[in-house]
Amino acid sequence: MFDVRRLGPGDLGLILELQERITSSLADKDVFQTSTPEFISYCLAGGGRCYGVAHGPDTVAYRMVYFPRDRAYNLAKDTSLPASAYGQVGHWDTIAVMPRWRGHGLARTLNARALADLAGTDIRHLFSTSSPENPHGVRTLIETGFRPVRLVRKFGGKLRFLLYRPRPAGWPPHPPGDRTERIVALSATGELDDAFHDGWTGVGITIDGPRSAYLRMARQPPPFR
Repeated sequence: MFDVRRLGPGDLGLILELQERITSSLADKDVFQTSTPEFISYCLAGGGRCYGVAHGPDTVAYRMVYFPRDRAYNLAKDTSLPASAYGQVGHWDTIAVMPRWRGHGLARTLNARALADLAGTDIRHLFSTSSPENPHGVRTLIETGFRPVRLVRKFGGKLRFLLYRPRPAGWPPHPPGDRTERIVALSATGELDDAFHDGWTGVGITIDGPRSAYLRMARQPPPFR
């Protein structure tokens, strides 16, 4: 029913069209960050990886992965990851699914394909961002092995979770000792910010409704602050 394929330079127009259609469908456009044609072209031409999901003749979802290398835009700069490791960073960038096809697990399918395709590369540190107003997006990233580690201001001052996933093995098991968890509402951004700075990391999410979501946190800070 659904087919995933890697996109190439000839698919720039396709992604721009999908980006416009998805943006226009959103009630809150701040939860979705659009990309410039130049950025998309860079990723399509080998500066990352891009994938599309086809249903019949239509492309109904896409995922972009970005390799900053020596470019200025690198989320690792918001952490203490050594500059010597910046070349091993990948961004889990834009993912979007057309409204009609949400609920079919397409984000998970795209994430699994993108992770598998990193085998054999030198990418060792994956970063992503997601809006606290988009708990389902945060949950999908957590299910892919990412963990919220900070709150940052990006894209003109928009509040975003900064999420991290080491690869290829992912996060190590929780260390023995204190297994205390705390639950913080996604809307309590001040409390979340304090918790991140105190060494807490997001490990799960509970969604009770459109405006009621909670981050489960544990004391397992990333290998940088």
